[in-house]
Amino acid sequence: MAIWDFACSDPIDANVSLASGSVTVTAAPTDVVTVRVGRGRPGDRAEGDQVDNDVTVDFADRHLVVSEPPRRGFGWRSKDLHITISMPAGSRSAVQAASAKVTCRGEYGALDIRTASGRIEAQTVHGPAEISTMSGHVQIAEAAAVNAQTASGSLRVAHAAGDVNARTASGPISIGSADGSVIARTASGGIFVGRVARGRADLTSVSGDIDVKVAPGTGVFLDLSSLSGRVTSDLAASDQDGNADLRLRCQAVSGSVQVSRAAS
Repeated sequence: MAIWDFACSDPIDANVSLASGSVTVTAAPTDVVTVRVGRGRPGDRAEGDQVDNDVTVDFADRHLVVSEPPRRGFGWRSKDLHITISMPAGSRSAVQAASAKVTCRGEYGALDIRTASGRIEAQTVHGPAEISTMSGHVQIAEAAAVNAQTASGSLRVAHAAGDVNARTASGPISIGSADGSVIARTASGGIFVGRVARGRADLTSVSGDIDVKVAPGTGVFLDLSSLSGRVTSDLAASDQDGNADLRLRCQAVSGSVQVSRAAS
């Protein structure tokens, strides 16, 4: 394993690119930016002496770049790159990978993660979270705004302080609570929103069910439909006002649609 240390206590911009392996980032109060890189299985130090020849690590003007050169030959395929970074809280991080698990612990100013496959997990993002993966699961604890998409993986956001734009092909979408507008699209997955109160909620599923809970005291305009599924709403007719706090549109083809009040 190779290790780089850079003195810095202010938030930084970090950019990481690799082919396959894992990226684990921790953003917490610190006065040192530390980068650890190893190949093979996580924790395998057998090839540590050669890692610094296979990866480039640069840090200048609060900008960190960790990059892997293009792989050539069959011998590279089993040598995954495992990157661990610690940085000051509030930093921004961008990760690009073909196949990698990406874990972001702590608090970030913004995140931009793009992979072909691999699970993506993030804790707290005070700014926008831009997430894109083909076959990985996405899990975000909290973000100011979320723009996320996955093809065959699930997508879960515990709390969004702003707007959410979530899209999947065959995976379910789950949003615990949203303080802003919500746009959710899925083909064969279900959609669950645990609490929404204002703005616009536009939810569409082809074969999955839609379950939405509206915050108490919220006036809502409803536009609900399903071609062959059941449509139910527990909201009183007085909530259906064109000048309401929330405009809720739910459309399904073969799935059911259920709208109810969230718990106080």
